[in-house]
Amino acid sequence: MFVPARIFYIGILAAALGFVVTRLSAPYIIEALRRRGLTRRDAHKPGNPEVVHSGGIIIVLAFTVAMAVTLILIRDFYLGLKIAAVYSAAIICFLVGIYDDVKILSGKAKTLLTVLAVAPIIVAYLLYPKVIGLGHPVVPFIGKIRVTIIYWAILPLAVAGPANLVNMLDIFNGVTPGMTLIASLALIASAFILNSPLTWIIAAVLASILAAYYPFNAYPARVFNGDSGSLFIGGLLGALAVVGHIEFVVLTLLIPHLINGVLVLISFGGFKEHRRVKERPITVKNHVLEASRDPRAPWTLTRLILLIGGPAREDEVSRFYIALETVPALLAVITAVFMR
Repeated sequence: MFVPARIFYIGILAAALGFVVTRLSAPYIIEALRRRGLTRRDAHKPGNPEVVHSGGIIIVLAFTVAMAVTLILIRDFYLGLKIAAVYSAAIICFLVGIYDDVKILSGKAKTLLTVLAVAPIIVAYLLYPKVIGLGHPVVPFIGKIRVTIIYWAILPLAVAGPANLVNMLDIFNGVTPGMTLIASLALIASAFILNSPLTWIIAAVLASILAAYYPFNAYPARVFNGDSGSLFIGGLLGALAVVGHIEFVVLTLLIPHLINGVLVLISFGGFKEHRRVKERPITVKNHVLEASRDPRAPWTLTRLILLIGGPAREDEVSRFYIALETVPALLAVITAVFMR
């Protein structure tokens, strides 16, 4: 077996627990958020209906319960340390996101605050350098290498980067949980290939939670993920990439997000606040999304897709994004094979 049998079954138990907690808690949390007035208008639907916001609370609650049980049962200090480092980094992203859900941060402030999420990983490395092992990424075909100046220069973005990339593409019902569910399945396969207990546990729990959560966010959404959800999910992937030494696997999984991020940053001129941009990349006419023909409109991956494929309904665009993620997911598994 790719991990000790006991760790494997603990992962199964934690995943099952995460699924159950998500399904049971979601209706109550959604209603509680509605009563507190945490809603946003759905700009892509007729009448712009109010939808409950900050669904990341559901995901984080289930993940926290699953991780707490895992840490109690594994009785492996070093694996527990890695899990705690990954979890802590993602939680910092969640806290930034929940603040943004309520108060609204500028794009620059949000990015800078998520940079702090790498702190738990650095602290764990300083305390146990041989366990965390920063500066030794595993490269396909080559194996583990030692990187000094460049690695430490980009490390501050290791968690913040994926967190904000996932956040940028969280624009339609079901896209973020759907795409990340596909990515999580690829990570589970990669865990088998790379003999990684850490990747197995994190990916199995994340996949089960997203499978339970997806129906609540799928079209027509009963709850939006909010920045609390998208930043947590992206931050979790980034932290797992660093601590689990699967940087190239996660980078491959985020190819659609990277393309969208590059288009957005170029179009918006860096960290320009998107809420102040008058020209929108897409328009909504008779329940159908169309690419803007305005040359002043910013470029996004969605605008590019609609420009090439033609107008489409929101649910069709969402399904396309989820199907699209299967390509980098397959490439990520192949990447893991060459990293072994």
